[in-house]
Amino acid sequence: MRILVIVRQVYEQKSIHWDYENNEFRNRKATINQADLSALQWASDYSKEHNASIDVYILAEEECNETLKGKLEKFPLETCTHFPTSGNEQEDARYLATFVEQSMYDLVLCGDETEDEHNSCLLPLLGYSLGMDVLTSVHQIKVKGSQRLLAHRKEERGATQIFNIKLPAALSLTTQISRLRYSRKPKYEINIVKEERVEETIRSNRRIGAPEPIITLGHVPTDENPLNRLIHVMGFSKNSDAGLSQQTKALTEEHLHFTAERLMKWLKE
Repeated sequence: MRILVIVRQVYEQKSIHWDYENNEFRNRKATINQADLSALQWASDYSKEHNASIDVYILAEEECNETLKGKLEKFPLETCTHFPTSGNEQEDARYLATFVEQSMYDLVLCGDETEDEHNSCLLPLLGYSLGMDVLTSVHQIKVKGSQRLLAHRKEERGATQIFNIKLPAALSLTTQISRLRYSRKPKYEINIVKEERVEETIRSNRRIGAPEPIITLGHVPTDENPLNRLIHVMGFSKNSDAGLSQQTKALTEEHLHFTAERLMKWLKE
């Protein structure tokens, strides 16, 4: 079996300080996302029992420093590749899909979400684009034969769902999946290879003919009620005389894309 673990560079929350004079972050200390390390630990434990090979993809903005490399040296890795991140999970998933597809992995793993920005869409986007079975927030895995896994995930009110997953599959794991085991001395030597990223033209998902956000530069809604203020910002109206395209009582799935565009444009202005 071939296992791919995707680890993401994050910044330690305690190390970040806001410089009010220069309006920027200072003292940002890069580290590996904790949930990704837990996924890597599970893969390491699995490989020892079932003779599996492990490759690691690192998504990082900066160069991999000695601290990051030192943490990865605790695990038996076949290859370790550094991919510069674009800061957009959709773009990163599309970029990684080509490399994952060429290598034909049986199992793709990463942490459920990042500690800093709480991003959690990378693995579902990657798995769906490759036609793999996808399951998120997995906290326990049991092996069932050579091509099947029993994945446990918690639901509301303490309920647990158990999924019979057929490989190949993509799973995002919580920190409960394994206990990290650190040794004082590095056991393995690794060589981190960096892939140079070619800038891609970002394509808009905006539907042709979609109305432009009704936003006036410098205009700030004065509605006292926060809900009315949000509806005003979104360009909707509760007035029965308004057109059907502007009447709404709730933001449905059809509104989500245009709602995000209106909100982001208003925040930028």
